[in-house]
Amino acid sequence: MFSGAIASGSIIPSWRINPIVSLPLDPTLEGAYSVSLMVELTGGSEFGAAGLDLEAAFPFFPFQFFNEPSFGSDTKPSSTLVAIFPALAFDTYVGTTTSQTPVISGSLNGVGAAQVGTAGQFNVSWGALPNTGGTGPQEIARITLLNAGGPTNVVLSIPLEAGLVRDTLNPGTSVPLPPFPAPGAMVPEPMAAALMALPLWLTRRLR
Repeated sequence: MFSGAIASGSIIPSWRINPIVSLPLDPTLEGAYSVSLMVELTGGSEFGAAGLDLEAAFPFFPFQFFNEPSFGSDTKPSSTLVAIFPALAFDTYVGTTTSQTPVISGSLNGVGAAQVGTAGQFNVSWGALPNTGGTGPQEIARITLLNAGGPTNVVLSIPLEAGLVRDTLNPGTSVPLPPFPAPGAMVPEPMAAALMALPLWLTRRLR
């Protein structure tokens, strides 16, 4: 688990890598890489809202997202459908800390509709109305990248304007997301040059 230590916050975000096991999955999942955005709620807080814009975070992000073609949607599939169609477990979606369907308000950055892995983008703002709780790390989004290779120790920082979560005890405080655990395909050439350019790009955005 890749976590972000937020000492003063009541919501702690982290990333979880989801192994893709040998099941009768969609053949396009060969070589895919899946992660989940998790949150842990402390002090009696509840999940309020979140936002993530991967294109704003990483301008050299080269991957396509997996959206299960038959029953996939922008929100978490039911366990009944996943049992029948195992590839749905790796659909790209957003959610809340319970089975409650999230409210998708639009894109995090820019105008227009949210992009939850569609059109090669993940740019979405979502929340829980009413707010949702839970104990231990709870999944609020799943992102599956196609042709990405295996996991690696490389992590990429996400600026606050590109990724955040909020809770109910501090509704006006945006908690930044921890670094994104990059898939293995982002390490070799030609991506090495792109990764080297990221720190300079992020510095410019944060000024």
